[in-house]
Amino acid sequence: MAFWSKVAGAAPERYLKSFGNFTDISAPVPGAGFAAWCAARGFETFEPCPMENFAAYGKWFQEHYVPHLEPHRVEKIRQTNNGFEITLDNGESLLSDSAIIATGLEYFEHIPEALASLPPDLARHSHNIEDFSLFNGLDVAVIGSGQSALEAAALVREAGGNPTLIVRDTAIHYSTRVPEHRTLWHQLRYPISGLGAGPKSWLLTTIPWVCRLMPERARTNFVKNHLPPKGAWWLRDRVEPAIPALLNTNVTNAALDGNHVTLHLQSGTTTSERRFHRVIAATGFKTDIDRITPLDESLKQSITRLDGGPKLDNNFTSSVPGLFFVGPAAAMSFGPLFRFVAGAKFTAQKLSRHLQKAA
Repeated sequence: MAFWSKVAGAAPERYLKSFGNFTDISAPVPGAGFAAWCAARGFETFEPCPMENFAAYGKWFQEHYVPHLEPHRVEKIRQTNNGFEITLDNGESLLSDSAIIATGLEYFEHIPEALASLPPDLARHSHNIEDFSLFNGLDVAVIGSGQSALEAAALVREAGGNPTLIVRDTAIHYSTRVPEHRTLWHQLRYPISGLGAGPKSWLLTTIPWVCRLMPERARTNFVKNHLPPKGAWWLRDRVEPAIPALLNTNVTNAALDGNHVTLHLQSGTTTSERRFHRVIAATGFKTDIDRITPLDESLKQSITRLDGGPKLDNNFTSSVPGLFFVGPAAAMSFGPLFRFVAGAKFTAQKLSRHLQKAA
């Protein structure tokens, strides 16, 4: 939960985009889900649910169901003749027959090439912001049009900054509010699941292995295009009409200008320049095995890739025997569900059965 705790702690008014009653960590017993945890404390159980509540729920879940936690970061994972050597940040080394890489989104933030040369104090990914109050009085370019971009722009404005959204699309899209209490017909026509509302999301959540049956190219294209950028309905009033947006606009280059950043923009055939104090890249995440820094370089080279991620078999095993990948790193092999906490239950059950048989 370190990732979510950092995101939640950057500012108040940060909420999950998912429905609270479908955002459970895979629980071993009934009543251990997020909605039940919230209900017992008088918190929102449907939407919007504060991120700080989800982070607190994750800590509670760990303390109750995974109490034997080693509170150290892994510095290096190296393949040996008999398995893997794992070195911790306290200098201790462990030997293991197998290793499960479950690092979530931590290493996969995507910064567009046009911004890559800018120093981190002037331009950073939206998930790396620790305090939005630092933008007070500053002109801030927020690049993107999804939930993270819209939320970041709203939080910059609420902290006293002057945000401008830079959006590649011709419009900003928002989800439609789904009533918590609905008719039976509405529930059947537009079911709610861990991936959101609608038949497609329900199918992907209810039959998690369905994407596994698709040809590789079709599956990877589906993963990349499923759930396009869109903001939650409850963000709209915090963004429109107060925050200006440059639509149909791409950032082609960025240059330092004293303590400012000059962005070179293109909209159709028109080019322009805009000057900002800071830039926020709310540009999502992209799986890249090479960016998982604890993995030894020789071990990385042994992993067969599938669109930047590991190519996995039916048991989440990579091309390196005993090395498993779960979570977002498994999405290209298993489908978009596995980018989210909703995919954890299937993963945990499938992988634990496999490891039990192999023991």
